[in-house]
Formats: sequence, C-alpha cells, structure tokens
Amino acid sequence: MTDKARRSSNLELLRILCMLMIVSDHLVGQSGIGLTDTLPHAAMYAVMGSGSRIACNVFIVISAWFLCVQPFKARRLVSLWLGLWLYTVPLTVLCRFLPGCEVGLGTLRWAMFPISTAQLWFLSAYFALMLCAPLLNTVLHHAPPAALTAFLTAAGVLMAGYSTLFGEDGALSSSLFAFVWLYLFTGYLRLHPGCRADALLCRRGVQLALGLGIPAALTAARTLALWQGAPERVSRYLEYWRTALGAAPNLLAALGLVWLFKSLPLGSRRSINALSGAALGVYILHQTPAFRDFLWNGVFHAAQHPGSFGYAVFVVLAVYLGGAVIDSVRDCLVMRPLLASRPVTALCRCLDEYVNEKIPACD
Repeated sequence: MTDKARRSSNLELLRILCMLMIVSDHLVGQSGIGLTDTLPHAAMYAVMGSGSRIACNVFIVISAWFLCVQPFKARRLVSLWLGLWLYTVPLTVLCRFLPGCEVGLGTLRWAMFPISTAQLWFLSAYFALMLCAPLLNTVLHHAPPAALTAFLTAAGVLMAGYSTLFGEDGALSSSLFAFVWLYLFTGYLRLHPGCRADALLCRRGVQLALGLGIPAALTAARTLALWQGAPERVSRYLEYWRTALGAAPNLLAALGLVWLFKSLPLGSRRSINALSGAALGVYILHQTPAFRDFLWNGVFHAAQHPGSFGYAVFVVLAVYLGGAVIDSVRDCLVMRPLLASRPVTALCRCLDEYVNEKIPACD
C-alpha cells in the first residue's frame, strides 16, 4: 500500500473542502451568478465567497506540517511544474478552437510560462515557497528556539498587526512573505509540541472559535453590508480581511481549521485521499485564463441562473468531480509515466543529491 493510501484522511478531507471553497468564490466572482439585491442573494454571495483565502493559508499550513520533517525531494517541484504546464498549454491551445474564446499571443505566452507570469498567483507563490523549503527547514531544525520565537512573534505582529488594524497592505504583506511566515510558524509548532501556541490550538473551543467562529462572524457582517450597504470604510475593512492572506482573521481561521481537522479520528479513507489528490488539478483546470470564462458560461451558463444557490452548488460539485476524473486520467496516462522516465528520474536524483549535500538535512 502506498504512503498516499495510508495517509490519514482528516487533513485530506480539509483539502477537499478548501478547494470547494476556492471554486465557490471563483464562481460567484467570475461568472455573473452572484447577486446582492436581496438578503438571500447577499447571503449566498457572501457565504460562497467567504473562504478562498483562508483555504489558501490552510494549504500552506498542511504542506508545512508534513514538509518540515522531510528531506528535500526535487520530484515535488518537478511534478508541480509539469502538472501546471501540462494543463495550461493543452487547455490554451484547445481554447484557440472553441467558439467565443479569444486566445492571442499574450495568452499563449502565459501558458508557456505559467509560473513566471503568476496569473495563477497561488501556484507561483507556492512554487517559490517550495524552492525555499530546504532553507526554511534548516532554520527550523538548527536555529535556537528562543531566536525563532522572537522572529516569528515580531514578524507576525508587523505583518498581521498593520494589515488588520489599517485594512491595507504593508511592507510585509506580500503573499510569499505570508506563506513563509506560516511555513515557519507551522513547522515550529510541529517541532515543539506542547508550546504555548500549540497547547492553545489543541483546545477544541479555540479551534471552533478560530476555524468556524471568525469566518461565520465576518460572513454575517459582509452579508448585511452587501444587502443594506455600509460606510465605505467598513466595507473596505470587511473585504480586506476576507482577501488579505496576512490579515489576522485569515491566519487564525486557517490555523484553527487545520488543528480542528487534525484532531478528527477519520483513519485512512481511500476515496477521500483520491479526491484530495485531484485538488491541484481542479484548481488549474478551472482557473486557466483562456478556459475559465468558457467553463462558467460556455459549459454551465452560470450567468443565466443569477442568484440560484442550488445551481451554484451543482456547478461547484460538478467542477470538482469532473476535474477529479480528468486529473485521474491524466495522472495515469501522462504524469506517472513521465515522472518515471529516465530523464526526469535522473534530474530529480541529481537535484536531491546536490541540495541535501549543500543544505543540512532535517534532524
């Protein structure tokens, strides 16, 4: 049985839920199905668009939890880059021949260099984080705990404090810095179980308050603001707290959700793990720029169902399940043979030897 099959399904279930939140936010924000003219419509818009940035932070926390105690493996980076490239290029070329899709030279250029152009911003930042992971792991394993605690505290206050209090980006508000801080903070908690922060997050009441209470309160406030209107300053804060990766509400909610699901005794469920493994493919499929408008209104005609919560839920589930099937087929027919090929295997082996020789391994 593979490691993937044996992996506990609690965090894998959370990955699925997070990708559903991301697809939901993109649907109501990009397709025209979202309305705010009535209270039910405003609630639908706010609920479906409430969790995408929390979900992005959750993915970083989960990755850091596992990677901080593992040696560097170039296969992860190569698989991520190939997985992205082998979706963006074929999809963009296909869209060149689909009615209603406009694919120019700029779009083709983006498809050829998806990491560099950062139109799928999360994967670009995540790839950069994975490049930094060996150095971050060295810091986690070899830096004095007191020094690391001081750095995390100071950087966290400067990053989250400014953005949360003033509702705007500061010098430390980039997505990559937020991801680096989350990686180090999560790794610190993994390597120092029982520390004050870990002991606090292990309390069920804290997990529920952070992971569910914060998003629920902000979503309720945003629903009222969308429906009845609110002062510009209030609306700006609510929108910023929803979207800013480094703002305290998103950071705390992500940590609360991970610790909440981490404590669930689900065991290992093959079906959940398989669906979770398709999350990356679903993200790329539904957000490839040349394809996403065609998906929302060429395939599902979402704009013809404005304000329909039932239809929105159907689209979100169909996108995930359909994407999971496509990703599974592509994985079996293309990705696995390609990653097992001699050139890719040799490249990964050389990179692994070089990095693990130059950078101290995890102890």
